[in-house]
Amino acid sequence: MPLEVFLQQHSGEITILLLSTMLLLTLLILVPQLLRAQKQAVELRHAENMRALEQGIPLPRADERSVFAGRTALLVPIVCVCAAGTVTSFLVAYKSDIVFAVSLSVWCVAGVVSLAAITGGVALLGRLAQLVSGMDDEEERSRPPAE
Repeated sequence: MPLEVFLQQHSGEITILLLSTMLLLTLLILVPQLLRAQKQAVELRHAENMRALEQGIPLPRADERSVFAGRTALLVPIVCVCAAGTVTSFLVAYKSDIVFAVSLSVWCVAGVVSLAAITGGVALLGRLAQLVSGMDDEEERSRPPAE
């Protein structure tokens, strides 16, 4: 079987195989670097806390809820776009007849989910900022008592 005929018959499968291999290699390179950077950040934060304790200076606690809300608002759209891209790639690679209709619906759903995640994350961050700053206490004091 000549190479041209093989590539013509199996181009979709080869494309998916190459994309999967590139994705796995990227993850194998990036994940250890991200874990190493996170470990260094935690070590620096710990060293800063220990120096402050030695000097008797109280440090304000970092609000982890805001960090998690921000990460969620960031990661949900990323995962949605990756999933929509994967579905579209499989449709194109297998030369489906309904590529446009399915791709349009998949990307619309990914857009709606991403928009909801970003909007919810921003609203949550705003609410957490209010809680941290104590604005709720001031609003309750300024309201007249209910009769």
